[in-house]
Amino acid sequence: MDKEPLIRILSLGAGVQSSTMALMADQGAFGVKPDAAIFADTGWEPEPVIKHLEWLKTQLSFPIYITGKGTSIRDDIINAMGENGNRFASAPFFTKNPDSKKKGMLRRQCTREYKITPIAAKTRRLVGLKKYARFPKGEHVEMWIGISTDEIQRMKPSRDWWQKNRWPLIEKNMSRDDCLKWYEGKDLKKPAKSACIGCPFHDDHFWHDMKTNRPDEFENACEIDDVIRKGNRKVKDNLYIHRSCVPLREAKFNIKDKEKDQLDLFNNECEGMCGL
Repeated sequence: MDKEPLIRILSLGAGVQSSTMALMADQGAFGVKPDAAIFADTGWEPEPVIKHLEWLKTQLSFPIYITGKGTSIRDDIINAMGENGNRFASAPFFTKNPDSKKKGMLRRQCTREYKITPIAAKTRRLVGLKKYARFPKGEHVEMWIGISTDEIQRMKPSRDWWQKNRWPLIEKNMSRDDCLKWYEGKDLKKPAKSACIGCPFHDDHFWHDMKTNRPDEFENACEIDDVIRKGNRKVKDNLYIHRSCVPLREAKFNIKDKEKDQLDLFNNECEGMCGL
């Protein structure tokens, strides 16, 4: 029989899958309940996600801890631009060479730095470990991750030997649609999609909805899109938030043909891990 974990943590992104997992867990759907949930705030979360997170706090019997890197990803992006910009864990911005017009995409490193690492650090603190202390030999924590059956290829073991990942939605054979159906007939709020305001993985429907219903957030994203255009000392290509490689303010959002939507990496639910 496997040794019991020191603590069970639910990685919470406050999107569809992780919210459903948390609510189901609180009802005992997965047997034992998690001891706590952890939400990593990038400092650039959309208003619907923050509101849903606050609502979840009123629904769950286990605590929700909010953690983060300590800096806003938005501010870090601004400070990274230009020839003398700071180091930055790159976001997956779209690239376009001003001469050859060749397009590409930057690596996504922001997930680990703004989501995975802060959650791991908070987990260690919850079991009483100081910053650089070694994890007790033979002990482990259990991390619940909201990956559904339509994203099964995202299942990966933790890089930390002391953390064992668990995927409760996979155990229940639940897809994202199953998660949404789970809310039917229940007096519970359906969550919004979880992702940073200016995430390049938003599809055109998401951008259109933001521009129409949350114009302040859309302007927020456009401001960053303007800032990143000339790249930085490591990236000489022009950078864009929208895949069309035109300024976000000028982008034409195709909301009629779902198949032509912007790549959203399985709806880009952060779930504490931002699609990884």
